Amino acid sequence: MGKRTKQYKKLMRSFEFLGFRQPYQILMTSDVVLDTVKLDFLHLLEKTLSTKSLKPMITQCCIRALYDQNKGPNRDPAVVAAIERAKTFERRRCGHLMDEAALSEHECVMSVVDPKGNNQNKFRYIVATQDEELRERLRSVVPTPLMYVRRSVVILEPMSASSAKVREREERSKFKDGIIRGQKRKREEDDSDSGDSGEEDEAKAGKDDKETPKKRKKQYGPKGPNPLAVKKAKKQTNDGEKPRKPTEPTAETPAETKPKRKRRKKGGVGNAGNASEQKQAEDGPSTAPTTDE
Repeated sequence: MGKRTKQYKKLMRSFEFLGFRQPYQILMTSDVVLDTVKLDFLHLLEKTLSTKSLKPMITQCCIRALYDQNKGPNRDPAVVAAIERAKTFERRRCGHLMDEAALSEHECVMSVVDPKGNNQNKFRYIVATQDEELRERLRSVVPTPLMYVRRSVVILEPMSASSAKVREREERSKFKDGIIRGQKRKREEDDSDSGDSGEEDEAKAGKDDKETPKKRKKQYGPKGPNPLAVKKAKKQTNDGEKPRKPTEPTAETPAETKPKRKRRKKGGVGNAGNASEQKQAEDGPSTAPTTDE
């Protein structure tokens, strides 16, 4: 962003403080349309004002001035192109009838910008003209941004002295309004606070008369162990008794022992002998009969 673009952007912000809003209404005269036939004038305006929200406008008297220049045998093709471009702009009704003699562009533009003659730009127009006398006259109309073209460059004039005075006055009035509103708001808040404090005092006095009982503090018991660190209790039986441990065998109650398993050998005679021996072992030792001699 160039230095000139920043200046123009800051200047338009100042005009927006005085009531200008987008889309900007740009009122053009015939001379500026004729001088910018070979240029992309709308693109230059967008670049100068740093916005694409524009409404180019032209009055009926300015178009008639272009038609007057196109009369005669030697017609200028530039004038024809300017007329065709002017037809694409929005037509601003100036109230001057077609059957009457056309007014000069100076008078027509002044009647549109300042209809009541009180040096007030009622409809917030931006005027683009090459006429130096018209620009000098419009500088006294507050607030009116002025534009013209020089060497294929669109130039936005600085804010006039009269417009700058109005802007300073508006800023001061808004600043004072803000201070006054702040003081009023502070007084209202103080009054509301005092009223609330009076009501609270009355409520407290009523409570003291009733002598409401004081709330007792909740007493907490001793802290127990961490439940996650405590060993889990053993499960109880149906009767509510703990399961008993199995008793170990003692000397008085000998433990039951299983009989040892004896192996049998394969074979006929040997098996028979073994069987008899096994039978004798089960029956116990036998005593042989004694004989008296």
